[in-house]
Amino acid sequence: MVVALLALMLAGGAAAPAPAPPADWPTNRGNLQRTGNLDDRPGPQTPAILWSYKVPGHFVASPVPGAGVVYMSGLGLFNTGVLHALASTDSPKDRVQWSKAAPYVKRPVVCAPAVAGSLLVFGDGMHQTDGAVLYCLEADSGFPLWQYAVPGKLIHLEGSPTIDGDRVYIGAGEAGVLCVALRQVTLDGKPLELAAVKTLIERRWKELTAKYEIDKRRDPSLAIPPSDESLPKPAPLKVWQKGQGTWHVDAPVAVTGGRVLVASSYIDEEKVGKRALLCLNAADGAVVWETPLKINPWAGPTVAGNRVLVGCSNIRFDAKQLKGAKGEVVAVDLASGKVRWRQDVPGGILSPVAVKNDLAVFTATDGKVRAWTVAAGAEKWVYAGPQPFFAGPAISGGVVYAADLKSVVHAISLADGKKLWTFDVIADPAVQVPGMVYGSPIVKGGRVYLATCNLEGDAARQPSAVVCLADRTAVAQSAPRAAMVVDKKAKTITIPCKVAPRKLATLNEIYPLEVIACYPAPQGQKAHETVVTFDARPSDIHKALESFGLKPGAPARGDEGEASGPEVRLLLELPGVLDKPRLVPLEKTMVDTRTGKGMPALKFLFTGSAERQPDPDKPAKAYGADIGGTLVTIFPVTDETVFQTNLNMKDCRLLKLETNKNLLPEEGAELRLVIQVK
Repeated sequence: MVVALLALMLAGGAAAPAPAPPADWPTNRGNLQRTGNLDDRPGPQTPAILWSYKVPGHFVASPVPGAGVVYMSGLGLFNTGVLHALASTDSPKDRVQWSKAAPYVKRPVVCAPAVAGSLLVFGDGMHQTDGAVLYCLEADSGFPLWQYAVPGKLIHLEGSPTIDGDRVYIGAGEAGVLCVALRQVTLDGKPLELAAVKTLIERRWKELTAKYEIDKRRDPSLAIPPSDESLPKPAPLKVWQKGQGTWHVDAPVAVTGGRVLVASSYIDEEKVGKRALLCLNAADGAVVWETPLKINPWAGPTVAGNRVLVGCSNIRFDAKQLKGAKGEVVAVDLASGKVRWRQDVPGGILSPVAVKNDLAVFTATDGKVRAWTVAAGAEKWVYAGPQPFFAGPAISGGVVYAADLKSVVHAISLADGKKLWTFDVIADPAVQVPGMVYGSPIVKGGRVYLATCNLEGDAARQPSAVVCLADRTAVAQSAPRAAMVVDKKAKTITIPCKVAPRKLATLNEIYPLEVIACYPAPQGQKAHETVVTFDARPSDIHKALESFGLKPGAPARGDEGEASGPEVRLLLELPGVLDKPRLVPLEKTMVDTRTGKGMPALKFLFTGSAERQPDPDKPAKAYGADIGGTLVTIFPVTDETVFQTNLNMKDCRLLKLETNKNLLPEEGAELRLVIQVK
């Protein structure tokens, strides 16, 4: 469906605020060095899930950043094609800004889009399909501008296009390489500029919308709303096409200095194509040089100064073939195509080599991330991961980010290959779906974006997820904050809360209660073992208590020492008879599953939270409870809290606590947590 904003504008509705200017990402991985990053800002140092979006589909392509959005192309239900523009902000009103799907998108999409100015270009089709379509949309709205159909067997647009000036270059499988004009189109045999095309399509949309309104008044059951398929379909002017029936180009192309670098493969099953790296004249597609290859160059070309690097693999994205995988990296001279060096690798290289600081960094299916010198292919370092890599690395701020097949992100020092951190994406409560990572991650604005895929494996056909990683402190600060009421006269602090779910989708079991109040998942690190969840900031509650004249004591942790601090009363406001609420002590909300008995009266102490240093390289400290999201602990399982009881870890080993189902309403019910100062 054409974006709702445009429909409102054309139908006379109120216009929304103008979108932010679009951001360019004109080629695969954003640049010719394939780093998956343009601002060189380092990603998170203490990673956490900022947001996760679950989708009933699968993502093979890499994310592409835009102005306030991240574009994700993929396979929807029944392997239909989809393209989503997802808001990249922390908590948007709607995560999906716009989407394209069938019947407008004809085939599955494994091609990451290219963005230049206000235009977005992508292609559909994959190896199992025949024929393909190249699409051009408005990047901020998804408004369709043109499409170019490429019919035929073994023709698909799998590799990301490159936009260079006013031309679009893309590999098209058995159709070789296509070059089309970006802003010159034809409609019904007549040449048009893109601006004129947009005006024409908008006029047609307005006519269709008006007709739909008339039809609805006549007979709503027969009225058919307009869609993208109802609109005119201009086609871009084809500038040239080369290699059809001779090459098989599934990898992204690279355009530099008036030349187009093309990686062609040989398809053993159909016995078509050619294993070669080719250099074409960008003006007319004439072959400048051709370098034969031993193994298929699925990763495509990377440009590093006067070198062209290409990663090769004897297998494609197929986990069943991992055992026999092998590959190589080949470096050739950009001017002549002469091989400068080549190195075998005991694993397939399926995603582009990334180049930074004269280092060629790449992943392989043997579970290794390697860094070699661009000049000679000499090994600088090797990082050994526990799982194979299909996705390639992103490099930003001196850090390499690589996601393995089991969805674990590895942050590695670019300088020496040492591990900085790892983060298991699908194990995090915020994600709640399984998945593997095929598409290389990207880094923008200090955040890491990646998506999962469930095309095969134990979780085949289950939903996938698009995920944004940020620093833990940023995640804590971005959490929505509920209104906290401080009543100085009554000496109370009242906080909205909800009955917590006792089973998270990502966990196999229900864990005993260890805390009473914390943030919901994913911010709450104890969200799977709490009574209620809340959204107020713990440090704000701390300050409110100090405004009553209370001074915090010190929290306990584990078996070390005892908690100290002034005693307060903690109560939960529950629904009562005739809508009159009733206040019950927090300990009444729990029972011991071993005995079936309720908890005796507890003392709640205002301990305050331990502070943390989120960035080890910076002296600034943060209120620990704001990061972990814990407000009230039953046992001293963490010192990042505001309140602790008089129980210790010995009690934790003796008690197995569960929520009191006879007292609490259903999960998700809205309640109020009341703090009474004595």
